[in-house]
Amino acid sequence: MTKRNSRLRYVALFLLFSAPLFTVVSSSSFASEAFPRPPALEPAIRFWTRVYTEIDTNSGFLHDAEDLSVIYRRVDYKRDEVENYRRRIQEDLKVLATGKRDNLTLTQQEVLDAWGPNVTNARLTQAANNVRFQLGQSDRFVAGLIRSGAYREHIESVARERGLPIELAALPHVESSFHPGAFSHAAAAGMWQFMRTTGQRFMRIDNIIDERMDPYAATYAAMSLLEYNYNLLGTWPLAVTAYNQGAGGIARAVRDVGSNDIADVITKYRGGQFGFAGRNFYPQLLAVLDVERQAQALFGVLHLDPAPEYDEVELEAYVEADVLARTLGVTIDQLRFDNPALRPIVWEGGKRIPRGYRLKIQKHSINGSLASLVRSIPGAQLYAYQTPDVNYTIQRGDSLSTIARRFNTTVPQLMQLNQITDAHRIRAGQVLLLPHDTNMITQTLVAATEPPPVQAGGSYTVRPGDTLSAIARRYRVDESDIRRLNGITDPRRLRAGQELRLPADGDARLIASAFTDAVEVPPVAELEAPVAPAADEVVELAIADAVATEEVAVENVAESNQRATLDLGADPSDYSVASDSTVEIQVSETLGHFAEWAGVKIDDVRSLNNMRANQSLIVGQRIKVPLSKVTRDEFELRRRQFHLAQQENFFRQYRIANVNRHQLAANETIDKLARQRYSVPLWLLRQYNPDLDLARVRVGQTIVVPVIARVDGA
Repeated sequence: MTKRNSRLRYVALFLLFSAPLFTVVSSSSFASEAFPRPPALEPAIRFWTRVYTEIDTNSGFLHDAEDLSVIYRRVDYKRDEVENYRRRIQEDLKVLATGKRDNLTLTQQEVLDAWGPNVTNARLTQAANNVRFQLGQSDRFVAGLIRSGAYREHIESVARERGLPIELAALPHVESSFHPGAFSHAAAAGMWQFMRTTGQRFMRIDNIIDERMDPYAATYAAMSLLEYNYNLLGTWPLAVTAYNQGAGGIARAVRDVGSNDIADVITKYRGGQFGFAGRNFYPQLLAVLDVERQAQALFGVLHLDPAPEYDEVELEAYVEADVLARTLGVTIDQLRFDNPALRPIVWEGGKRIPRGYRLKIQKHSINGSLASLVRSIPGAQLYAYQTPDVNYTIQRGDSLSTIARRFNTTVPQLMQLNQITDAHRIRAGQVLLLPHDTNMITQTLVAATEPPPVQAGGSYTVRPGDTLSAIARRYRVDESDIRRLNGITDPRRLRAGQELRLPADGDARLIASAFTDAVEVPPVAELEAPVAPAADEVVELAIADAVATEEVAVENVAESNQRATLDLGADPSDYSVASDSTVEIQVSETLGHFAEWAGVKIDDVRSLNNMRANQSLIVGQRIKVPLSKVTRDEFELRRRQFHLAQQENFFRQYRIANVNRHQLAANETIDKLARQRYSVPLWLLRQYNPDLDLARVRVGQTIVVPVIARVDGA
């Protein structure tokens, strides 16, 4: 017995008597109608099966990055040793590529044997640039398999509830080894490894709550994203690959290859973002399903973590974390462990646990029901409002270090509070949350002064602790509408006792600002401080007059474009410029936008396309853009940033809660369906129906409509 097998079997025996057993479904290779197994993918599936079963994280394979049947050797994971072997293999490949086949050294013969006798010199030349190292995963797979016991039943129940393939429940093996606190170098987070921009479509992600870190909440979001991918792309192999690469990227791959066969996409598509990870994501899932079905034979009897039993309650008021912990008779650490979606600022006392948050605690941790214990919290410790945010808008010349010094904080604290992964990647106009002294803020208690209900079109009296954004969230209206209706130019200058008129249906667009064709982002106050207790006093934080000497980091355009493409991963729209300098017109775009992004006049765009002065743009058609003033990358970056800002603005307020399939009735237009029937922006409706011709719809046509829900106020 090898040391590896000995160690794994020791783990299995140690855990044998403490939890349910992992049972084997089948020892055969996995394949199904939903998850086909094309012969072209078999080498990759076998490769990943070996990675998950033969080698642990102390070693790995040096192999060819294109043909995964070619494994040169297994090496210990020591950087110098890996690089030495890699260089030696590359040198041997170059020698063999000259045609030499006689009087070979031992290592040259080993390299040739890995390819077989019929390999061509051209292939060996190419292979010299494709020698890759893959770290082993067997110990991580076993650890993930054990962890999966806590979540697998929940994941499978959500899949069944949605009518989705049960095999999707194995995907966290590939993403995070079922680790709920996982983070990637690309800033993906949680067991399901959501990027922030994609995750915000389906769950709450802000400075107070990040549901990516809650494996139960994130499971619903993951299944929603996979279902969305499947509805767009039509097959589960493509939908699974899009989970890693984004629906837009895979939609482009299908268009470029001219096939929706997963084997064709993997072997033929060579898009800039479609690298080794993208090509191998689906084969990895098939390998995982194979290994799971042979787990007992491979690893012995494993004892999986039990699923915790939670008591849950929805909070009806804002409450401090330490108050809640004392009331429940648990430690802050226990409360934090059971509620991983709450961000550090809550546990540090800078924010309260929000009203409407669904609190969880393991039943064995408390005496009595969670609901009754929460009801026992004294009214004086229950709050009507969240501790307000204090914001700062980054100016040209700012850096995180100068901002930190100005506001008496630290760069790490600013980075943690704002989920910044690179201190050098900030931009002018970006809004930062600042730490604040909660003692300076006086707020009204729920028991004493719950704000009275206000009818649409009525007025509201500003109270101590109010901010304009908090009032807008409380009454579910847009802050920009309140400002326009009351002639407010500086939202910082509210005062207690001030009367504010709230929008009625006829007064303002209400949520329509999120649906306008041209995105409109209300200006953000440099600092929004809460109204102080004194009736005529405004609390403002002093800003130092010192001029920052460090410049905001200037980003490489190509890198920024790639990052914007990743951030728009769930958007299937094509924002690229074709080789003939044409682009596909998307919802919300105007001639003015194209001119602005190209750095020219509108008439220049019209002239280039022989357009009349009053001629309208038609979504889905192509238009030529002038690229004399900007590069293709610069144009695409500006275009993507526009759409990204539009989508981020929307998903700060709304999330996708469900999907309906609507059959168009007589006299029903797409615009009326989106705006009046479902209150969704037209650009989002088209994302769910990318092949929909907005100008040509017919009675009885089925339209997939996302159902949105407003994100609860912070």
